[in-house]
Amino acid sequence: MKKTVFRLMAVVALVATMSSASFAQFSLGLQGGIAKSDVKDSKTVAGGGVNLRVFTSSQFAVGVAGKIYADGSDYRVAGQTLSTKGTLMPVTGTVDYYFADGIIRPYVGGDAGVYFSKYDAKFNGNTVLESSKHSNFGAAPRAGLVFAFGNIGIQVEGIYHFVFGNKNHDSTTGSANNIDFESTSKFGGVNVGVIFGLGGK
Repeated sequence: MKKTVFRLMAVVALVATMSSASFAQFSLGLQGGIAKSDVKDSKTVAGGGVNLRVFTSSQFAVGVAGKIYADGSDYRVAGQTLSTKGTLMPVTGTVDYYFADGIIRPYVGGDAGVYFSKYDAKFNGNTVLESSKHSNFGAAPRAGLVFAFGNIGIQVEGIYHFVFGNKNHDSTTGSANNIDFESTSKFGGVNVGVIFGLGGK
């Protein structure tokens, strides 16, 4: 069932892209933002990313995106320093639907792909722990506004990430059959960015 859903989404995106090839226009987006886990007392972390989209019409776009969120802490005890750092990097496919063509363009969208993570710790500058890179499938619904000025836009959006566990508890996801929907990490955030190219004719 899960395989069928993923394949159907891919086919729909491909058909939409091919059927509107005469309109197609690329856009490049740059974002910065903050995110926070639903875990109690979790810290707010900063991140940023880039996305490349193809507008198949003035209202519909498909693309790819890469983001990175980083978090770290320093602990000093008796003149010694322990530093920890973690990064989470979603690499996803994207779909966006814009409700209007005017100056203010509300939209909804979604991301789906693989979330890579890695953690390390240093004691007085020397690495004492370095995890292997982990990977999990994830998805993120989004909604926001674009303020369009010709073919340049300022974007503000809310996003909520679902990062699914791996059924075999391995550090890498392997395939879509390994997704454990019952073991899910969640975090929400706000992104602000600029888009170059907005599907104008």
